[in-house]
Amino acid sequence: MVGAFVAGAAAALIGVSLGQGLRIFVSRKRTNARLDIIEQCIPQLITRAEVQNAFAEVAQIEAQRMAQEQNRRKPEMQFQPQAVQTSAGMNQRINEQLDQLKERIQAMNDSMAPQP
Repeated sequence: MVGAFVAGAAAALIGVSLGQGLRIFVSRKRTNARLDIIEQCIPQLITRAEVQNAFAEVAQIEAQRMAQEQNRRKPEMQFQPQAVQTSAGMNQRINEQLDQLKERIQAMNDSMAPQP
């Protein structure tokens, strides 16, 4: 009984999916045929090939614009302060700052110490 139910559900699923695929195929074929008819009836309109060429040109222009923008940004990046430093240089700066803080703290402690 369960096997028959599973087989029926599988058959229904296959039938629905094949029907949808066939419907999509037929509708695409109709759409392409409609476009061909429109292009034949009204030759003054822009053709599909011209549209495809225009899209290709737009893609090339956009790629050139992006390359120019990247080239403009390169000099800006060169003049930025050095963000990358060696770890030895960073450690040295941190140690110098710590020494200065220790001296300040020692000076504050000395000034607050009770005078005999």
